Amino acid sequence: MENSADIIIVGAGPVGIYLGWQLAKKGHSVLIIEKDSKENTGSKMDQFHLETMVFDKYDIVPPLEGTDEFITSFKWTSYYGPYGKYQQVMKYPVTAMRFQFFIQRLIKLAEGDGVQFKFSAVYKEPIIKENNLIGVKIEKDNNMHKILGKLVVDSTGSSAVVRSSLPKDFGVETFKIEDDEKMYVIQRVIRWKNPDEPHPGTGKYEESISYIYYKTWVAPHFLPNANIFGGGQPGGYENQEKATEIFLQEVPFPPYEILEVHKATTAYRRSPYSLVGNGFFCIGDSACMSKSFSGEAIESSWNVSLIASDVIHTALENNLELSRENLWPINIGFFRNRGAKLAALSAQIPGAANTTKKDVIYLFKKNFIFSVRDFTSMWENLELDISFGRMIKIIGLFLWGLITRQFSKKALGTMLKYMKISGKIREHYENFPEDPKDFNDWSGKANELWSHVEKMKFTLV
Repeated sequence: MENSADIIIVGAGPVGIYLGWQLAKKGHSVLIIEKDSKENTGSKMDQFHLETMVFDKYDIVPPLEGTDEFITSFKWTSYYGPYGKYQQVMKYPVTAMRFQFFIQRLIKLAEGDGVQFKFSAVYKEPIIKENNLIGVKIEKDNNMHKILGKLVVDSTGSSAVVRSSLPKDFGVETFKIEDDEKMYVIQRVIRWKNPDEPHPGTGKYEESISYIYYKTWVAPHFLPNANIFGGGQPGGYENQEKATEIFLQEVPFPPYEILEVHKATTAYRRSPYSLVGNGFFCIGDSACMSKSFSGEAIESSWNVSLIASDVIHTALENNLELSRENLWPINIGFFRNRGAKLAALSAQIPGAANTTKKDVIYLFKKNFIFSVRDFTSMWENLELDISFGRMIKIIGLFLWGLITRQFSKKALGTMLKYMKISGKIREHYENFPEDPKDFNDWSGKANELWSHVEKMKFTLV
């Protein structure tokens, strides 16, 4: 059996479906391959959140109150330092939803505009001819099938099964995302045993709570007297279990029972230097597009989807092959703008996240780096708002912390180092090459810059 489509997308997550939907609306045939059955697609996660502004920005009707998809909308998030001290309050509208119901709604929207799906179909290997990706082999109903297309898109999440299966000389990095390059997330649905007594989520401005040092949070849930108690750590789920034990020793919760447990991973590393190859494009977590301060890759990936759909549509309308050269404007559109900001944040986050408890307490206490201004700026603009005047003030607070022994010399050196490196990385990405011929020189310099950036670490002991 052999099928074909203009665009083959592997992975029916929110990113793959959205990209396919945009291309189908432009008149192109799209086939999305998904390993799960239709009814189970999206079931890996219980609930998630998106910035409320994304619905208008990406032309998606927001979930309706009273439906199974909608949980709540909120605007207040409280950030706390170690031991649950030094509350920082951010006002930023967010919508919480049930993931599977959202995915099922996206599937219906895409199908309504002509997107075809193959569910319960497992990607096996690429079909390559003369260094061009011309299709994929899949397994469905215990049979192997060939599907040919003009473009294959990897939207398989952090497994990146298509990109990592390409030949080493294909022109796209084929690295697999390692354990220490992922955040292993455990979401527990908990119900408070004494709901009338104070508990996380009932305090002022505690519609959502983030305990930054522990990489732990409390979020709304749709069940009565219940919350999501979540956390993520690099290196494996066992590290997250250890982090939860330490957190509860230092920030005790009132009695609760665990109703459900959900697990997932998200990539925490730089993106491949090129998202495109001959007949190939990667997006979402397969391209490491997560926002390093939240672990969420959907909005950034939808932004790239709009860039990509325009580039792909223009090439097909002009009867051009979807070659590396003709897809190159996707790289330029991403890396010179959003990609540069995400790269700079990815370089900065380890310097802050890997600091000691004592150092983090000082940062929260003095309201800088871990401040409402910084959290809001990251959410709204994907960058820290550090003007020259504010930098002088921050340096003064750093020096005061050293004099009073509230902040370590090592932490100061680390944070200043990463501010400098992240600035250089951002500038380098903003000068992403116009011509693919200049790519090797650019990527060589990028490698040198990234060699100075450490990975996220499990720091709770």
